[in-house]
Amino acid sequence: MHVSRWARAPSALQALFVAAGLLPARALAAPAEPRAIDLRWEAPDGCPPIDEVRSEIARLLGASEQRQPIEVEIAVARGGGARLRLDLLIRAPSPGERVIRGDDCASMSRAAALIVAMSIDPDAVARNATAQPAAQPAPPSAVAAPVAGAPRRAPPAAARPPAAAERDLEGALWLSAQVEQALVPAIGVGLAAGGGIRSGWFRADGAAGVVPSSSSRIAGMAAGAEFQLWFLEVDACARALARPIGVYVCALGRQHWLLARGREVDEAFTHTAPIFAAGLGTLLEWRIAGPLKVEGALHAVVPLRRPRFIVENLEGAVYRPPAAGLSARLGLALAF
Repeated sequence: MHVSRWARAPSALQALFVAAGLLPARALAAPAEPRAIDLRWEAPDGCPPIDEVRSEIARLLGASEQRQPIEVEIAVARGGGARLRLDLLIRAPSPGERVIRGDDCASMSRAAALIVAMSIDPDAVARNATAQPAAQPAPPSAVAAPVAGAPRRAPPAAARPPAAAERDLEGALWLSAQVEQALVPAIGVGLAAGGGIRSGWFRADGAAGVVPSSSSRIAGMAAGAEFQLWFLEVDACARALARPIGVYVCALGRQHWLLARGREVDEAFTHTAPIFAAGLGTLLEWRIAGPLKVEGALHAVVPLRRPRFIVENLEGAVYRPPAAGLSARLGLALAF
């Protein structure tokens, strides 16, 4: 005769189940220890309040046993037209950043809550992502714990962050005042304009600029030249800090054209010298409103060629670029 193992179990185990049934209902229903979720939420009118976002995170986590503290900042801003941009920054325990774009703030906030919950306990989210809200409990099978020893399965598609949050790509255009000391005789002020792309921690920019006027003369003489600098530039940058100010470390390559026109000379002359230079520096960006940012950059620039500008029939050079110098810009950028 076949006898089940439960029939052979000690009577003490049966007594334990009986005793458990006598526990007060209030004790059985006692809520779990609250999680330490430090959530900062900024959003325009028409978006869900912070309590609704917290409730959605709690619903997705359900009865999760994870208690690791997490620090999260979520900011929603309006971009061009009716489009919205949600920036989600996880500071601890594992830093990360996501960007979501859309037209419906409610659905974007739910996607952000999903990302936060996934970063805390993806297994719990896999069990609860498709469950109904707490006001309408799901069937027990929907929240059943996984079988011990069963292979761990990847979360269902509903529990994964939106693809837009994983593969974010942003374009930008910028206009800046240019301050140049590296390739001109005296500190010159000009204008630069450019644009580029940003993706995660990486950004790349292309720019063009001009420093319209700078002058130099032969030592001890009135004769000299007026200089004008034109350039094309390519930058590649890696982000070192995201908030509150974005900080990038950048490398650049710049092709210059330095134009000299004679001043106080017997015979007028014009001479243009192409000069390629490389540089290394830092770039700062600060979002002030929606897609509008303030950007500033400072680079050390090293010309790979240093031509001499001279006036024929006169002794002494008018100007020769230094071995290294500084270049800076400050302006506004528009992200899209």
